Amino acid sequence: MDVSTFHMDDLSVIFKQSPMVTQTLSGRRAEGFPGQRLTVLPPPILARARRLPFARELMPAHLGRFDLASGHYVDRPRGSREHILMICLQGCGYVETAQKKHMLDAGCAILLPPNRPHRYWADDDRPWSLLWVHFVGAQARHIHEVCHPLAPDETAPFHLGELDRVVEGFEEIYRHVGGGFGDSDLIGLSTGATRLVGLLRTLRRAQPGVRREAETRVLRAIRHMRENLAAPLTLGDLAGVAGWAPSHFATIFRRQTQVPPLLFLTRLRLHRACELLKAGDEPIASVGASVGFADAFYFSRVFSRHQGLSPAAYRRLYMSRTKGQRA
Repeated sequence: MDVSTFHMDDLSVIFKQSPMVTQTLSGRRAEGFPGQRLTVLPPPILARARRLPFARELMPAHLGRFDLASGHYVDRPRGSREHILMICLQGCGYVETAQKKHMLDAGCAILLPPNRPHRYWADDDRPWSLLWVHFVGAQARHIHEVCHPLAPDETAPFHLGELDRVVEGFEEIYRHVGGGFGDSDLIGLSTGATRLVGLLRTLRRAQPGVRREAETRVLRAIRHMRENLAAPLTLGDLAGVAGWAPSHFATIFRRQTQVPPLLFLTRLRLHRACELLKAGDEPIASVGASVGFADAFYFSRVFSRHQGLSPAAYRRLYMSRTKGQRA
């Protein structure tokens, strides 16, 4: 078939002929669920996409959504040629590779790399509602680095927040499958896929148990900061208190507090310095030393940069305001 004369009327034929390695057990099926949406881009279309700017970088080859897919079961003994993203919207199901069996419940996603044997199925009692996208293209292999920045080879599930935004990202991709797969549709599919991958990184979060553990470790480090403001604390010292390597600690701390650990420490020190400056007439140098600044000039410079005025000016301003209130 000439790609230039390919139209939507031809899609149903090619979709039915599109190969998909599945195994059906009694009472289980790979597709055919009420209200399902499923689209497979035919090989001629993917070949044309590989010749287009943008589209050649990242392209959905197979995507769809099943809701409450009771009996859903897929077995790929030789894996898939594509990178597979699966996102559970509700209910739960299971994904098994040669290494491990994982449960996916609401808000859980998993990435399966190419050529890795796997199978997955919906839970019998709480069948999942599932979104999936099979990715191809020059940038597809980097999706794992985006979603697992600390362990790119990991295939463990990861949790996503704000599922409505994830669904919106999926729908942005899907709205381009009904246009006949012209060049603009293929570029739209590609850019939508890129946005969805960006959302995965933005909305990725630790699972509840891991998140609580991370919060506990970060709070432990913050408490250590508060109790040792005068000490010359380093990133390594704080990471040791949290029980992490410095680079990992810095990443998790910033994710939890939105600021780097040492900047957070500086803000704690300056907050305490403000309290001391307002409390009495202790020399500026002594105030600085008590919150970890052995060099009075450096203390004054840091204080001025963050507060907008020097320690001495801050004290005078506070004292004048206090006298004005008393008058």
